[in-house]
Amino acid sequence: MTSPVPAPKPFEQLATEGERLGWIFNDRNLYRRKFMEPPPEPAPVPPELRERLTRAQRGVVKRVLISLGAGLGLAVLIGCCGGVLTRDSDGGRTLVLFLAGLFALGGVAGAIVAGLQPSLARKSVDEAQRKAEAEHATAYASWDSRRDWHDQQQQRAVDALPEWSAASPSPGTRRVDIVGGTSYGWEAVLTVFGGSLLATRGRMVLADFTGEALPGELMQLALGTGRTVREVVLPAELASFDLVAGLEPAELVDGLVEAMYGDAPGGGNRAERSQDASLLNRIATVLAPDLTMARLLAALRVWLGQTGQLSPSEEEQLLLLRPEESRARRIEAFLHPLEAMGSDPATTPPADLTCLVAEGGGGRAQHELLKDLLVQWLGHQVRRESTPIGSLVLLGADEIDHRAIERLSTLCERRGIRLVLFFSHLRAESLQTIGGGEVALMRLGNHQEAAQAAEFVGRGHKFVLSQLTRTLGGEETHTLADTTGESETKGGSKGERSSRHGLRRYTTSTWSKTRNWSQTESTANGTNWSDAESAQRVYEYVLEPRVLQDLPEYAMILVKHEGRGSVVQAVEVDPAIVTLPRVSMLPIAQQSLPDPAEAVVPQPRPLAAPEPAAPAWGLITDPPRRQQQP
Repeated sequence: MTSPVPAPKPFEQLATEGERLGWIFNDRNLYRRKFMEPPPEPAPVPPELRERLTRAQRGVVKRVLISLGAGLGLAVLIGCCGGVLTRDSDGGRTLVLFLAGLFALGGVAGAIVAGLQPSLARKSVDEAQRKAEAEHATAYASWDSRRDWHDQQQQRAVDALPEWSAASPSPGTRRVDIVGGTSYGWEAVLTVFGGSLLATRGRMVLADFTGEALPGELMQLALGTGRTVREVVLPAELASFDLVAGLEPAELVDGLVEAMYGDAPGGGNRAERSQDASLLNRIATVLAPDLTMARLLAALRVWLGQTGQLSPSEEEQLLLLRPEESRARRIEAFLHPLEAMGSDPATTPPADLTCLVAEGGGGRAQHELLKDLLVQWLGHQVRRESTPIGSLVLLGADEIDHRAIERLSTLCERRGIRLVLFFSHLRAESLQTIGGGEVALMRLGNHQEAAQAAEFVGRGHKFVLSQLTRTLGGEETHTLADTTGESETKGGSKGERSSRHGLRRYTTSTWSKTRNWSQTESTANGTNWSDAESAQRVYEYVLEPRVLQDLPEYAMILVKHEGRGSVVQAVEVDPAIVTLPRVSMLPIAQQSLPDPAEAVVPQPRPLAAPEPAAPAWGLITDPPRRQQQP
């Protein structure tokens, strides 16, 4: 049910089959793929042509001078030598002049040719370059045509994708808890989710304990789509709506006792509960089978001295019971606001949508009593098989005892009824109740409640930058040494030596002088630089509490449990989304995103991904290895 244009009657589209809490925005541009073929490159000019041009430009002057010099030199040489040899011959002189002129013209022609060689080489290069540019232009036009065709195909594929897909509970989930939010946000959820429940599951019963009459838009949607609606405002219409009709005496007594002790810590004093239940059971035995709330109160007033409302025999039997006057007075005061209940019962058949709306005025005790009795009545409606209910919605379930909610949740799960609970706050009773199904979190302004909700979503491991170190250093050394030395040595010896000729005296003298000088210079210059970072594995909130505090009014965080982890989805609940194009009223399977190298738009990271499922029992598998990347 995806269309590129809005539906003709968008409001009625909310009541189409398929459960949906809202819509998930699907950025269609994430599926665009790049045209991976690279553009053609222009062909280079042949290198031999450029070498030819270089050679022609390099020796042009030299070649011109050589050509002129050779031609004119030969012409002069031939003219001079030939003129001397042919001075007596006119014909020879003519021939010499002709040859001299011919060589002169050849030298000039050679100079002209040598001067034209760079231009000819440049022309060859330009022609080759123009040819390469023409071939590149043709190839680029073909490549551009293929790229345009690829972009058109991508645009056509992207246009076929929905931009908003429905967010629905996981298959097999019977209960949805919605925590937080404002009255406008709840009204939007009721319109979107309630309309889909009516179309998918049929008959719905809705109890509104907020005192703000939130299901008004849902009732308009039901009437606009041809469904019957019944609205009961309590306690104003208590006379036409009997909460205890059809109950057995034991069921009625149990419901009244639960309502009286529902807000007591731990369920109240068990002895007091037992005594009150025993007294009410004995009264019910006397008044049966005509047991109504008015007759029950009249029986309690018999012990308070108010007679004449029952038959003489019934009053006589009741007086024989002799209960404690304080107990009778306490029970009578508690049940007094319900005296008119069922006095003028309506005979309307069950409606497709039944809304029980508690008024905001009145005392707190009466409001709590009606709430507890309504919960008991809803449990009775769930157990009845004659008028099956498809979905049951409770608005403002914060003060309902968690045991009553658990019993009601068990009954709904056994009979396949969708139970939807709305909690204004995440406090003691709510914390003991949520988690029986999927949980949707809306705006939680209180920081403690937001922290509790973030703790409920859970934590996950991730890598964060923990340390960044940068070092820059330098070292410079300069050494200069100068050494000078000088030494001088003198020595001599005298001696006599005999010989054949007699004695001879001689003297030996030695002398040496040494001088050395050296100069040494050394220089060292060093620079070192380092940039290091380290990442640390931390265990932090998957969803920060500040995110829950700053949620828009029509935003919701849906927490779905899959495998061993949680999937967190950002959901929009604004009913006006149905007026936009490309809105799917059914969930859409997530398509695989393109490879990051092919993606046109960078792919975002998911809020939270489920952990891999545990292996089946009896299978021996290797421990999972996670790729850890900072």
